[in-house]
Parts: sequence; C-alpha cells; structure tokens
Amino acid sequence: MQLNRIIALVLVVVCFVSATFGIQRRQMDEALNLKKVLDRDRLELVSLDGVITGARSSATGALAVRDRLRELIDEDTVKGVLLSINSPGGTVGASKELYAAIKDLSAKKPVVVSMLDQATSGGYYAASAATKIYANAGSLTGSIGVILSGVTAKDLLDRVGIKSQTIKTGAYKDILSPFRELSDPERQLLQDLLQSTYQEFISDVAKGRKMDLEEVRKLADGRLYTGSQAKENKLVDAIGTLNEAVTDLRSLARKKFDLPENKELPIRRSLASFERLLDQLLNQASVSIALPFFDIAGTGKISGAIADQLSSRLTGQNTQLGSYDPPILLMPSWSN
Repeated sequence: MQLNRIIALVLVVVCFVSATFGIQRRQMDEALNLKKVLDRDRLELVSLDGVITGARSSATGALAVRDRLRELIDEDTVKGVLLSINSPGGTVGASKELYAAIKDLSAKKPVVVSMLDQATSGGYYAASAATKIYANAGSLTGSIGVILSGVTAKDLLDRVGIKSQTIKTGAYKDILSPFRELSDPERQLLQDLLQSTYQEFISDVAKGRKMDLEEVRKLADGRLYTGSQAKENKLVDAIGTLNEAVTDLRSLARKKFDLPENKELPIRRSLASFERLLDQLLNQASVSIALPFFDIAGTGKISGAIADQLSSRLTGQNTQLGSYDPPILLMPSWSN
C-alpha cells in the first residue's frame, strides 16, 4: 500500500513537471512567433473611438491613441499607419494633441485615415493632418467650428425667490454663471476667445489638407457633410471602405520606403501597452476630474475656480452651493 502511494506521488510530480515545461516551451514558442511578427515590416491599425477628451478612459480614447501614434514614429518595422476614426469631436486641447501627433507621424511614414459613421469637428481636425483621408459615402464629417455654451437659470430662481451671492476677485471671474445674464463685455470677450480658436482650427485644416485658407473658411460654418459632399469639397481624398484604405496605404508605404511590389506588408491591430491598460484601469476606478479650460495667459498654471474644483475634489471637500464648473470650449459633438 505504501509503495502504491509513493508511485502515485512520483507520477503526479512527473506529470506536474512535464506540464510546467510544456507550458513554458509553448510560451517561449509563442513569444518567438510574436517577435517574428513584430520584427516584420508591416502596417498598423489604430482606432480612435468616441468623444475626444483629456480623460484616459480606454485604449481607443484620444490620449491613448496619441501616445501610440507617437510611439509608432520610432518603430522602424511599421511602414504605414491606418487610423480608423469614429468620433463626434470633443475638447479643443485633446483634438490639437491628436492633430500634432498625426502630423509628426505622417512626416515620417504614410498615415491614412478611414472614417466610419462620423469624424466630425475635433475628429475631422485630427484627420486633416493625415497623408490621405478615406470616407464612406454616408459618413458624416465636417462640422468645422468651435462652441462655448452655458445655461441661465436667473428667471427661474427669481420666480421662487432664490438670490445668488457672488464674491469675486475680477470682473470676469464668474463668466457664464448660471445665476445671471451675460454682460456685453463678457459676450465680446468670449466671442474673441472663440474666434481665436476657430482661426487656429481652419488654419491647421488648411495646412493639413493643402488648401487655401479662404477656401476652408467658406466650408467652416459648422455644417455637416456626407462623405460624398466632403469629397466634392476636397475635405477628404477618396470614397472607400477600410479595406480599400488598407490597399492604398500599402501602396503608399511601398513607394515611401522603396519596397518591391511583392512585399507583403501585413496589417496588425495596434495593441495597448501594459502601462496604458494599467493607467486606464486606475482611472476608471477613481473619480473623474475634468479641467476643461486651457491656459489662455500661457502661464502654465490653472487658475481660480478650476484649481478650486480640483483641490476640493481631491481632498474630498464639498464645493460650496454658489460654485459651478467652468465652461468647456468644444469642437462640438454630433450624435444620432
């Protein structure tokens, strides 16, 4: 009986060791195969989905895509990038970050955009820096413009007898407060703010698309275009599917790097790095804090109500009844 137990134990140990070595061997083989795939000249597919914001919410969000595009600048085995965009737009700062990353990448290797349901406003802004843009005939694009909005509840509060009390350090500190109407100087200040950002928007689009600035300005009144209309107005280069965009990208890559026509150049979907995945998990588990107002003065600091909002949320303090979130400058979203 004792001998049988010893034999059984030995067999269990042998099976365990064999299984362990088998798993390690398989993992090594898979790693080697993956390395071979990664070391091959190839194309890479990167997807940008959803509203463009500064939040790190997913591997297809604006900042994760920006980071990946910048990594691809120095990856010599990647000969071209296909950027699939399905976005209604979003905040100005994040859209400009994407535009800059795509511009820098397209200076090194071809970048082709494939528009899906929509690539409007900030989504189009980012796309305009690419080497070439494909859209479906029914894709929605355009919506070139900037919007800043707020709500006034003064009449309602007056009706129920609620009065607002505000103490501020400057005339414009509570601009777009819901407790009062905008003054004429405030309205002019905000209009100038919008015009400055709008001018940058159309200027960058004109540079990216190699179009005359006034030609872009005529198209940039906030209207939407179908893919076909965008093609007629030179906002996109071609009407086609994602597969057609891949075929064109492969041709552009071969030409750019003087590769033979029989060079395969397979396309691989971009993988999120462990660091980005961990960062996204941590951000999803924590409180989301938005800092929408950019630094107009160029001081590198966030001032006033925004800093107060951040400090109070981080320290767990409740904001006072009279406080409100600062306005968000948007390249506006479009949804069905």
